[in-house]
Amino acid sequence: MAEEEQQWDSTIEEWLVSEGNCVAGGLGDPSTGALYAAAPVEGEAGWAMLFKEPYSQALAQEDGSEKEEQIDESAIMLEISQGKRPKQGLWIAGEKYTITRQEEDEVEGKAVKVTIAGRPKKGVVIYTTEASIVVGMFDEAKVATQNIGNCRKAVAAFTEFLVQSGY
Repeated sequence: MAEEEQQWDSTIEEWLVSEGNCVAGGLGDPSTGALYAAAPVEGEAGWAMLFKEPYSQALAQEDGSEKEEQIDESAIMLEISQGKRPKQGLWIAGEKYTITRQEEDEVEGKAVKVTIAGRPKKGVVIYTTEASIVVGMFDEAKVATQNIGNCRKAVAAFTEFLVQSGY
């Protein structure tokens, strides 16, 4: 399995990161929300940008107070993959993103769920098929030419490749 995951890391790097459309990319399992591959591969940089083990975070409550809550990014990604808006928001690698759009799209005749989220100068595009979660991240502060449009095109193209390949 580890060898297959390394192959996916390289494939993600080729499709999403190498051409400069995304600063990081990941692949996950829609039945669990867990990512199993990430890029850039070198120094596991993709993992550092896309995932953090469960942690506690002070979250604002409706009454204006703050409360420590457990953040499980895989559980949050599972909700995203089901087309839901997580109560705690979208957290990736310890950073909170604001979901700006959730919609359905079609790739190679298959329905896919699309979630777009952002934070200042940064954002993510998430496509979910029956078999895969594809995450693309752009960061204008790191690469000035990265933006939501180019990131979404790259994620859509990679998702199309996966669907055509039976994933």
